[in-house]
Amino acid sequence: MSFRYDIGLLRAIAVCFVLFYHYQIPFFEGGYIGVDIFFVISGFLMTKIILADVKKNSFSYLDFVCRRIKRILPALLFVATAMLLVLPLLYFDVDLKLNAKYIAVSLAFISNIYYATLSGDYFSPEYQDNLFLHSWSLAVEWQFYLLYPVILLLLKRIYFNRFSGFRYFIIGLGILSFAVGFCSPYAQSWSFYMIPTRVWEFLLGALGFLYSRELRSAFKSILIPITACMLGILFLSVIFFDIGHAWPSPMIVIPVIATMIILALDTQFSWYKIPAIQFLGKISYSLYLWHWPIYVVYKKYEFLMQSPYWIFLVFFLLFLFAIISYYLVERHKNDLTLKKIFMLFFLLMSFSLVLFLWPKSSTLDYIRRLDPSYIHYFQYEEYQHLNPCNCYVTRSDRYDIYDQQACLKIDSAKENILLIGDSHAAQLSTAFRNVLTKEQHFLEMSLSLTFPFPNPKGYQKSVDLWRYFYQEFLPQNHEHVDKIFISVHWLMYNFDEMNYTPAEIKMGLQQIISIFDQYGLDYYFIGQIESYRIPYRQIALKKLFNPEIDEYEYSVEEAKEVNDFMKRIIPSDHYIDLYKNKEIAHHSVKEHMPYMYDKHHLTDFGAREVIKYLVRYGYL
Repeated sequence: MSFRYDIGLLRAIAVCFVLFYHYQIPFFEGGYIGVDIFFVISGFLMTKIILADVKKNSFSYLDFVCRRIKRILPALLFVATAMLLVLPLLYFDVDLKLNAKYIAVSLAFISNIYYATLSGDYFSPEYQDNLFLHSWSLAVEWQFYLLYPVILLLLKRIYFNRFSGFRYFIIGLGILSFAVGFCSPYAQSWSFYMIPTRVWEFLLGALGFLYSRELRSAFKSILIPITACMLGILFLSVIFFDIGHAWPSPMIVIPVIATMIILALDTQFSWYKIPAIQFLGKISYSLYLWHWPIYVVYKKYEFLMQSPYWIFLVFFLLFLFAIISYYLVERHKNDLTLKKIFMLFFLLMSFSLVLFLWPKSSTLDYIRRLDPSYIHYFQYEEYQHLNPCNCYVTRSDRYDIYDQQACLKIDSAKENILLIGDSHAAQLSTAFRNVLTKEQHFLEMSLSLTFPFPNPKGYQKSVDLWRYFYQEFLPQNHEHVDKIFISVHWLMYNFDEMNYTPAEIKMGLQQIISIFDQYGLDYYFIGQIESYRIPYRQIALKKLFNPEIDEYEYSVEEAKEVNDFMKRIIPSDHYIDLYKNKEIAHHSVKEHMPYMYDKHHLTDFGAREVIKYLVRYGYL
C-alpha cells in the first residue's frame, strides 16, 4: 500500500481537534468531531486492508486480530502502567478504587459498554475525574475490528460476483446504524457509546474506499478545489459546532462525509508532506492515549498551579510522553510477542483488581503524597450521604431500590415531615433526620431524572412512583402529612428523556400548588441553589491557596435565571430563597469540608447549613 499523506494529515487534524477541545482551547468547542474523523479513517483503512487480502485469498482472521492487538494494546498498556503507578501516590481511596475499575474495563475494551450503563453522558461533569474516559472510542474501534472482518467474509461471494450489490449492502447497513442512533433520543448514552449506533461512521469510510474510483472520475477536473473545500468544512465544523451539536446531532454527518470524500479523492497536496504534520499523524495514537490522563491530573491539582501559563507545561509533558511512547513502544510493536503482551495485560488487570478490592490500606496511606485532612476536597462518600435509608432512586444499580414501606410510613402519633424531590432532596435527607425531635417523624421521596409533578415524564421508575404518590398516597394520607419540603435541581429540565419546556414546568408547579392547597397542606419549596462550571471542591481548594478568588466567577448564570423563574410562579410565603444566601457558610475550617462536592450537590456540611437555616427561621 502506497503511503497516504492525506491520512497522516487527517490523523493530525483529528487528534488536535480532540486535544484542543478537551483542553478547552477557544474556538475548538466542536473538537469532539476528531473521534468521528478517526472512525471514518479506520473504516476506510480496514476495508482496504481486508479486501486486498480477500482478493489474494490470503486473509486470515486470526492474523488480522493479532496485528490489531500489536497495534493497539502495547501503547495502551504503557499508559495504563504509568497511571496505575501514579494512582496510589495522588489519589484517596474512593477515586483510587474508581479509576482502577476504569482502567480495567478500558484494558478489556468494554469501557464503552460500561459507560453506556451509567447515568449521565460523556459530557457530564461527573466523568471528568475518570483518567480513562477517552478509552471508550478504543473499545468501539476494537469491537469494529472483531466484527467487521466477519461481515466482509460472509459477503465474500457477493463482493466477487455482485460488486454493486455488495456496496448497496454496506450502504443499507450504514443507514440502519444511523437510524438506530438518531431515532433513539431517550437512549442518548447508548447511542453515544455503542458500536451499533457508531458503525455507520466506519461504514462511510468503507464507502469512501469502495466508491473512490467513481468519485475521482466524477470530480476529476476539480479534485483540488473539492478536497480544499472538504478540509475547510472540517475546520468550520470545529469552530461553529458546540456541545449542543454533540452526539446524537445530525450535524455530525457533515464532518463525517467531508472526511470520507477527502479519503476517497486521494488528493495529495505537497504541503501534506510537511514533516511536522506527518509527525503529528504518526504520534496521534500516543497523543490521544496520554492527553486525557495528563489533563485530568492537572485539573485535579490545578489549585497548586493557578497561573494560566501552567498549561504550557501540560502541553510539554503531553508531547514528551507521547513521543517517548511512540519511539519506545509503537515503533517496536512488532518486536513484542503476543505472549509478552498478554503477560503484561494480565499483570495490570490483576493490579487494577487489587486496587479496586483493597483501596484502603496502611501501605497505600504511607506512600500517598496527600495530607489526609484534605480528603473532602478530593472525593466524597456520595452513597451514604444521598441514600441513608433507601429512599433515593436514580438510573443506577446502587440507587435502584425504593423502600416504599419504610420511606412513606405514616406515624399518626407524631408530626409527619415529608421531603420530596430528586437528588437535591436526597442530599438533605441525613441532615433532616438528625435535626428532627422525638415528636417528629420523617418521610422521603427522592426520585431523580424527573420532576415531582402529577403528570411527570422522565426515568420510568421515578415516574411510576410519582404517579403513585399523587393518585394513591396523598389522597389517602394527606390528613396525616403535617409539612412538606420540596427540593429539586430544576436545571435538569433538559436532561435526556425529561426535556421540559418552561411552560411545562410552570404548569407542573401550578398543579403541585393547586393540589397541596386543595388538601390544606403546609408546604415549602427549597429554592434553587448555586451551580458552578467546575466542581466546587476545586474552587474551595483554589481559595485555600488564594483567598482573593471570587467563587461566583465560576457560577452558572442559568441557576439565577431558574431561581428567578421559580419565584415568579411560587407564592413567596411558600418559597425559601437560598440562592447566594450569605447565611449559608461555604466552607468548614474545622471539618476541612466545602459546602458542595460537585457542581451543585451539597456535602453533609452544606446540607446541615441549609437545615440550620430552616430551623433558624421557623420552617422546622
